Amino acid sequence: MTNIQLLITIIVLLAILGAIALLLRNRLQYKRAAQQRMAVMHELLETAQGQNELFDISVKRKDAKHNALSGMLSSVGDTLEMEILSYVSPELSGEEVEVYFRIRTADGLAFYKFTSTVQHVQGNIEKSRISLQFPVDITAGQKRQFFRVNPPKETVRVIGLWNLPVGKPAPRDTSEIGRPLLHYTYGTGNETIQVSDISGTGVALRFPMPDPGCKPVDIEEGDQVLCLIVYHMGKEGRMVTFWCTCTVLNIREQQAPSALILGMKFTNWAVLEHGKSEINWFHSKQDSGVSPITQWVMQVDREQRKLL
Repeated sequence: MTNIQLLITIIVLLAILGAIALLLRNRLQYKRAAQQRMAVMHELLETAQGQNELFDISVKRKDAKHNALSGMLSSVGDTLEMEILSYVSPELSGEEVEVYFRIRTADGLAFYKFTSTVQHVQGNIEKSRISLQFPVDITAGQKRQFFRVNPPKETVRVIGLWNLPVGKPAPRDTSEIGRPLLHYTYGTGNETIQVSDISGTGVALRFPMPDPGCKPVDIEEGDQVLCLIVYHMGKEGRMVTFWCTCTVLNIREQQAPSALILGMKFTNWAVLEHGKSEINWFHSKQDSGVSPITQWVMQVDREQRKLL
């Protein structure tokens, strides 16, 4: 081997060794970055857990029976263990979901989101548990301006629901309102209608359905309805008589226990003054929401984060 050949061989070997060293360094840097990113994600999730924040879970498959859930993070490990404030069907196992949550910082609220897969479901009527795959990444993002809550049953005193025929104006006085389709009063044991969840822009009503083949109400998507919700607000338990007109956005069936869920958005709203019968309507704007309901939702959210 000539000196030139030897020199070329040495240069080639050095180039190979340099490439190997660069590859190993890049892999090490990637591994360290991944570890740092994992630590950051753990910190975000544990902070939300420590602050008792609600996690907003949406099933990505549009025709899924459970398309929206709210829950609390109970533990962070190889999986995320969640407590859901309602019944969850085992059919949700294996579904891909989008999860939204927030944390409180010194600069205010910060909103985050991630994608995951449901690995296990333990259903219960009042509170269910699900296991989520630990996310690959968490990014900044917010699903909605107005988050929703599942209000405690004892805070909702009266619910009423009426059909509102197309073209018929909303009633201007309670004397114009006839017999409701369904009516509920707290403490009577007759739970034909319940508030499943509510936000500043809409409400989901739940109707027990003992016979899965027989719907409790004859309402279709796109229908207009009139709704009454009487709830108590604040530490003093002030009663609020809230009237609203709504458009039915979606209808879905819930399994075990069987129920029909109506998802509706507010179109007009009014708060009836105590002892008065005249209804003064306000138009509901999706970008600003309904102020009395937004205040109630914020109060319920604070109380739930204290207790759970």
